[in-house]
Amino acid sequence: MEDRRTPDPAAARQRELDRRVEDLARQLADVVNTAGLESRQDLREYAIGLLKEETERDDAPEAASATETHAPQFSPLAFAILIGLVSLPLVLLFPPLGIGLFGMAVVMGIWGLIDTFFHRAAKTR
Repeated sequence: MEDRRTPDPAAARQRELDRRVEDLARQLADVVNTAGLESRQDLREYAIGLLKEETERDDAPEAASATETHAPQFSPLAFAILIGLVSLPLVLLFPPLGIGLFGMAVVMGIWGLIDTFFHRAAKTR
């Protein structure tokens, strides 16, 4: 008894894509192999670089949209903690600079807290 299932369109498309990629790879290999021994490695690297560049270009908009959903890169609260930790030893070594940095840390900490509360309030709306 023969198995007469209907072919899966996704599997058929994948096989066709695989066949085309293999054909193109053979053509590219033929071109690289016709080059002299001294330039084969350079051509190989050049082809790989072009392939990566051409295929990653289509992936770029998706990556950009994914980064837009994340929190901003600059966090005033985290920066305030860092400046505060750096300023504490400086208070002992050079008090004017240490006190100034600590004051900046306090201001940035307040800014960070306010920013955090406003972002949470905007997300809940």
